[in-house]
Amino acid sequence: MTRTKLKEAALRLFGQKGYDGTALSEIAKEVGVKTPAIYAFFESKEDLFMTVFEESMSAYNEYIQAMAETSKGMSTEKKLHALLLRQYDFHRDKRELAVFAFRYLIFPPDFLQDRMHEAFGRFDTLLSSIIGEIMQEGLDRGELAVIPMETLVDSYLTLMDGLGMQYYYYKSPELFERKLKHAFEMFWRSVKA
Repeated sequence: MTRTKLKEAALRLFGQKGYDGTALSEIAKEVGVKTPAIYAFFESKEDLFMTVFEESMSAYNEYIQAMAETSKGMSTEKKLHALLLRQYDFHRDKRELAVFAFRYLIFPPDFLQDRMHEAFGRFDTLLSSIIGEIMQEGLDRGELAVIPMETLVDSYLTLMDGLGMQYYYYKSPELFERKLKHAFEMFWRSVKA
């Protein structure tokens, strides 16, 4: 229970104040424990941070994977569009996780950069395989143009990343949804059979 509360407080505070701007004492205070109690659960501030980072990336992948598993029978176009909508839902419904992950993927603490890139690589490989399965199914069904798999997956991931950034630029849901719709329409036009 205390470990979970520490992770929740760390997620919120690291997301709001940054790694350097967040003291372990603040995290402990928010949970209602003394700072040394943190060391019963985590070796260091770095360990707590990396735990939260890896769990936030894992939560994102699980959220995306859940959609992929429930989309059996849908056309490739609908699956790929649904995946973008699912990502949008994650940014809205899991805001603290999304803000934390987004912040540190773009601006990781310098001394943790290598560890974070390694962790990101593992999660990116999983996400790429989810998208690759959808693309392969689309190729097998003749719904996609014959384009190398790497090109299909890379271009779709870039679309996801771009829309992820755009979500934070536009405060109007209608404006963001319009941009998502148009970006997907252009992507689909370029890859459909």
